[in-house]
Amino acid sequence: MRGARHDGVAVPQKGGSVTGLAEFRRDIAEWFALNAPADWRETVDRLRGQEYLDYQRQWLRTLGERGFAAPGIPREWGGGGYTVSEQVVIFEEWSRSGAMPLPLYYSVSLNHVPHTILAHGTQEQKERYVRDAIRGTVWCQGFSEPGSGSDLASLRTTAKRQDDHWVIEGQKIWSSGAMFADHCILLARTGSQESRHRGITYFLLDMRAEGVDVRPIRQNTGHHEFCEIFLDSVKLPLDSVLGEVDQGWSVAQTTLETERGPIGMSVIGEIGAGLEMVKKHLATTSPSSVAPERAELATLVARHQAVSALSADIVDLLNRGAPDGGLSSLMKISFSELLRDLTEFASRLNGPSELIDPQRPHLTGSVTGDWTLDWLQSWSWTIAGGTNEIQRNIIAERTLGLPREPRGAKRGA
Repeated sequence: MRGARHDGVAVPQKGGSVTGLAEFRRDIAEWFALNAPADWRETVDRLRGQEYLDYQRQWLRTLGERGFAAPGIPREWGGGGYTVSEQVVIFEEWSRSGAMPLPLYYSVSLNHVPHTILAHGTQEQKERYVRDAIRGTVWCQGFSEPGSGSDLASLRTTAKRQDDHWVIEGQKIWSSGAMFADHCILLARTGSQESRHRGITYFLLDMRAEGVDVRPIRQNTGHHEFCEIFLDSVKLPLDSVLGEVDQGWSVAQTTLETERGPIGMSVIGEIGAGLEMVKKHLATTSPSSVAPERAELATLVARHQAVSALSADIVDLLNRGAPDGGLSSLMKISFSELLRDLTEFASRLNGPSELIDPQRPHLTGSVTGDWTLDWLQSWSWTIAGGTNEIQRNIIAERTLGLPREPRGAKRGA
């Protein structure tokens, strides 16, 4: 069965046929082979600051020609309008091609912003922000705070209404790419501290507003991807609220779901490419000397097959419009811990040479082959999008129906 046409390519409809997806896959592979810059790794190593940002934007625009920049967003809003099954194929072939990953500093712009604003924004907010975000306006995320990471509902940044505007006071941390950002998706407390989830509002912040101060944080990889954001009496217009006042927690869940969905699928593809790198390395080594390593690799491959199957189950549920029953939380735990274990294994496999700093100025993906840097960076995936500990609580309480742990209870008490 053939589906609709998309840029001259046969695209299966929702839950399309295997034959249609196979044809689609061949076309996607060919597109990346023809359009991806062959020397992108060497090029980005020479670029700094705005030059690097502009190079990413150029790649973003090339991706946008086929809707690959935001493949799940409807075409009328600047995305690709692809089904979930097609998105999986795109991410798999993208990773397999070795092409430059989704531009790092545009991750929030391409994933969090369009999904959240289209779900909760006014028509004016959609028109003002969504297409520009996909075209290359840089957004960052202002959720976590010092002391309010896993327990996001305890955040202390405040927003108080004064006549025709809001006044924001507080601090955010671990905000990727904030030094380049034009806008920020921001959570602030509009209720009492005791109101927790019920007193949080979701704002769209202009990063050029007076009182916004961004300070990059040097990470253990040597990169400065993350930043602190200080908010000192920042004034925002009343229409900067996304959704309803005091209802920002439910809006934020839409944002967090993107980190357990399409982004997670792209990382699963990168893990597959990383396993292929390790296989090739072991193939050049004497079999008798690497028997334990081959067994360990086999375990990692089996885990990758399992998480890929889990991803396929989630895709099937999404295609049928059914709830995932907590599978997205399970997938997030699975791929993040697999990524950590793969990069740790590859680092050990390469021995002391992995301790030499490759002097890479930029983070260019989750699996780059600079294994120690990849391993150090992999830990962030066990934290981003809700820590794995929080995901286990979600599975226990919402999926398995286990009783909640009493607030303030101490382990072992």
